[in-house]
Amino acid sequence: MTEELTQKRAVLVGAGEDREIGELSRLAGTLGLEVVGSLEQSRRDGVGYLGRGKRGELARLIELLRAEVLVTDDELSSSQSRVLEKAARIQVVDRTALIIRIFELHARDAPSRLEVELAELTYRLPRVRGGYAALSRLGGGGATTRGPGEQQLEYDRRAIRKRMQRIVKRLSEEKDAREIRRARLKKGGPPSVALVGYTNAGKTTILNALSRENHSTADRLFETLETTTRLVAGTTGNGKGDTCPDFVLTDTVGVIRKLPTQLVHSFADTLEVARDADILVVCADANSGKLEEEIRTVEYVLRDAFSGKSAVGLRQETILCLNKSDLVSEERRRELAASYPGSVLMSAQLDVSPLLDAIKKALAQNRVRMQILIPHAEYGAVSDLYGQAEIHARGNTAEGLRLDVTLPKPQAHRYARYRTS
Repeated sequence: MTEELTQKRAVLVGAGEDREIGELSRLAGTLGLEVVGSLEQSRRDGVGYLGRGKRGELARLIELLRAEVLVTDDELSSSQSRVLEKAARIQVVDRTALIIRIFELHARDAPSRLEVELAELTYRLPRVRGGYAALSRLGGGGATTRGPGEQQLEYDRRAIRKRMQRIVKRLSEEKDAREIRRARLKKGGPPSVALVGYTNAGKTTILNALSRENHSTADRLFETLETTTRLVAGTTGNGKGDTCPDFVLTDTVGVIRKLPTQLVHSFADTLEVARDADILVVCADANSGKLEEEIRTVEYVLRDAFSGKSAVGLRQETILCLNKSDLVSEERRRELAASYPGSVLMSAQLDVSPLLDAIKKALAQNRVRMQILIPHAEYGAVSDLYGQAEIHARGNTAEGLRLDVTLPKPQAHRYARYRTS
């Protein structure tokens, strides 16, 4: 989609009130670009992203810094890109193309690679070139005829659409398979905990610490794209003699502001596991200067993934984890504790036990173990248990099906009339 960018000298450009050059610089660095300068403008120009005067200033800056690529903090229309390229006289890469390229580099499993390819093709389709100068060079028709250039352009677009259709079909099959696997895991399986949060908040470090495994935790945005699931052994836990059961812990792709529309679908599919989790751990970087905005961005993305159902702050089973708290001052820690009551402040690199204790407590508080007897005549009630309950034992009797189950409290009341102990 873009030329090789690694080690190229880059100038960053941001326009509009919501620009964030610092984050754009981290994205560029993740891709291996060397950021040598930046330019900002408070107003976003509809013609060339930057106004005419700023475009002239940009051209001089690029020449002075010997920059090789220009990166913008927003997605550009094809016409805006052409205007900027004409002014800058170097390659222009917008935010969406940059993020898709990062996803391409970090995609490790087949579904992730398909999602990235689909995002790239969706991005490229309206930007396929072949008309304009190419048409005039190749020859081509007037009002009633079409030349080779126009025919090639249509051919390219048809090829892209056909490839997109094949990818969508394969992703749909993969989604069905994931739902079957998830249902099997849930049926009689342990409770589930999902790690969600802004990119580079330390989710994978938390997964490693809790599961005692070693996955890549490089300081790069979108280091994790595919979900990673591990079983965490239960321990004795809440101080009352209760035991915390084994639980399944899943790491998910990090969220980011101005999420490219081409990647929204892949985010929603990846976050399905968060929607179905018993406990949701929302991870944030306590040392971030944009902490509040990043938490809010995560909430918006989760709300979309949960089909409009709000997640953060409104679900009893949600834990807000402010990671990397070892990087902030004691005064800042007190401010965070006051601003986010009930949150877990910790450093996953030093001590993950505060979060583990919070998960234990949430599991103990939100789940009820009960013995139930469901009459044969009401056997339909048994099927509703699958996907909701952890089934420890079951046996047929003359009266019905006897089950030893652990249920989330919201579902436990539905089976109160079957309870035997």
